[in-house]
Amino acid sequence: MTKHQIPQPVGEDRKLSDQQLTGLEHLRSSFDAEVHLPKEISREFLSAALLWAIDNKVDFGLFHEAGKIIIAHFGGDEIYLPSRWSDKRWHIGLEDKEPFDPGED
Repeated sequence: MTKHQIPQPVGEDRKLSDQQLTGLEHLRSSFDAEVHLPKEISREFLSAALLWAIDNKVDFGLFHEAGKIIIAHFGGDEIYLPSRWSDKRWHIGLEDKEPFDPGED
């Protein structure tokens, strides 16, 4: 039995991953602020935070790095995103501010 190999230029896979990385870096750099959550954050909290952001029409990108989940966003949307409060716990919104409610006059 003869073994057949499909020739593949060395480095072709590397070029593709570099292009993807560059694309992700470009996308991430289009935002001007980030929230870095620990990867151990509960799925329930992360789901609630992302749904709250979507309901409030926050444009964001979700990225990951070693040990972190990153929500990239535009400055000014912090009130709708997770933040770490003085009690050392994660909450949605800023500690000293109430979320803006468009229904209030």
